[in-house]
Amino acid sequence: MKIFLKITILFVLLVSISGCFEENPTYIENYEINMHTEYFTLQPNFWVQDENSNFQWFQKYAVPVHKLYNPQNMAVLCYYRNRYGSWEALPSTRIFWNDAGEIYSDEIWFSHDADFVYIDYRNTIPTNPLPPQDPLLMKVVFIDNSVIKQ
Repeated sequence: MKIFLKITILFVLLVSISGCFEENPTYIENYEINMHTEYFTLQPNFWVQDENSNFQWFQKYAVPVHKLYNPQNMAVLCYYRNRYGSWEALPSTRIFWNDAGEIYSDEIWFSHDADFVYIDYRNTIPTNPLPPQDPLLMKVVFIDNSVIKQ
């Protein structure tokens, strides 16, 4: 009786496990993520000073909504070209110190909504904080939550 029970349980397990797999699955639909990359340059004379701070500035870049299916739910990745010629992801912070032992930083980060990508820059140099004095090459990757059917 014990052998019969063991064989029955083993048979039931084998049948139930084998029914979980399809031998030759077919995929009828192919989809791709809707991704779009934009390159632009932030010019030194377009930085707008934050009204609540003397060491923070911003610029904004219009989102290419005509190239996206659903800008309300997009993801955004943002990079800037550093002085070594490579793309550095935002946010980015660099720490400095002077001979007097004062520590300060410059920071660049971004935020976005469905209409604009906002690039913020903060420079806490103790003597004379300034926005970037050179053009800043940016790369922004927009990832739509929608997919494109191939």
